[in-house]
Amino acid sequence: MSIIQTILDLGASVMMPLIILIIGLIVGMKPIKALRAGLTVGVGFIGINLITGTMGTYMTPIIEGLQKNWHMTLDTYDMGWPVSSGIAFSNGSLVVAMFIILIAINILMLIFKATDTLNVDLWNFWHFIMGGALVYALTGNFVMGCIAGGLYGGTVLFLADKHAYKIKDFLGYPGVTITTQSFPLMLYICMGIDWLLDRIPGINKIHFSLTKLNPKISFLGEPLFLGFILGFILTLIGGLGWEAALAAGAGMAAVMFILPRMVKILMEGLSPLSNAAQSFMSKKFPGRKVNIGMDLAVLLGDKEIITMAMVMVPITLLLAVVLPGNKLLPFTDLPALTYFMAAPVIAAKRNSFRSLFIGIIVIIGMLYIATDLAPLFTSVGQSSGLVEAGTKSVSALSGGGELIAWIIVKITSIF
Repeated sequence: MSIIQTILDLGASVMMPLIILIIGLIVGMKPIKALRAGLTVGVGFIGINLITGTMGTYMTPIIEGLQKNWHMTLDTYDMGWPVSSGIAFSNGSLVVAMFIILIAINILMLIFKATDTLNVDLWNFWHFIMGGALVYALTGNFVMGCIAGGLYGGTVLFLADKHAYKIKDFLGYPGVTITTQSFPLMLYICMGIDWLLDRIPGINKIHFSLTKLNPKISFLGEPLFLGFILGFILTLIGGLGWEAALAAGAGMAAVMFILPRMVKILMEGLSPLSNAAQSFMSKKFPGRKVNIGMDLAVLLGDKEIITMAMVMVPITLLLAVVLPGNKLLPFTDLPALTYFMAAPVIAAKRNSFRSLFIGIIVIIGMLYIATDLAPLFTSVGQSSGLVEAGTKSVSALSGGGELIAWIIVKITSIF
């Protein structure tokens, strides 16, 4: 367990190169090529983490300013995904059991053709482990927790194949799919909302894309200008003054300019592995293709996703205030809105109007799910020692993205 915990503590930027190296050797890549692919993916992850960290540096004062100006007094604190992942990895027995179960499920599903996805994103197993931990806390039954986590992971693997063509069209890279959190199900829901919008007269005619602006103002659609304008305006709304607004504008311009390049580096490392895996599968199973399950981070280079995430910051805070029954005060997870806006943007085919509409519906659902899960999150957090005993209520906005886990929890609670 100490060895496993040490590896987990190294984070995705170290875990992923090791995983890519091992899988690359298994599927027949030469050692140097497998090592280069792994290190390139690691460089990409480090770059993405640095840039998203920079984004958080500028967004945190904006969020605090907006909360102060709007006098928000909600009683459930958003502890964010970093604490959530720490809680998930805190139960050593559950972590070991779940890693064995999830890897075995993936192998069995590949053998019996229940999926064509090989999930290499072992770092994000913490989402499935968290789902298991929530059911464990609810039932007090370790086996039930393991079953719940395994069911969560298996459902994601099954659904991940179904949207691989969407990821290919969006990224331009074949053989890559997303196995993070409940993204496969969330994407289907967003596609369903987009389908309904197509059938509403008038609404179905509205099409606005930041990538297709009038030539005279097309420069506003460039990442540099978008980042600066949004960073500047949000800071002013937060009441932080023009000096802070200029600094935030420059910082967010850098984020939107550099982030796509970091994602491109990550994909440069992933592409050789995907090709080698396809070749390996075609030899072992003629006519069959395999998808590589990856982190949502591979999607974050899209400027529409980044822009929608920034626009959704004040909207999310406003929704938290006005929605009846919501108790979550969004904070730590707000800089992670880039992850949550990926499904709406993909489903809407970069139609900015629809992306915003679908994104609002997604955030409403996430707020309510995070509120509903707060008692279990608080219990599990206190048991792990990462949430102080006596803390009234904690949850995470990202907990609303654990849609499949929430469904499993609600079904379990019936019995």
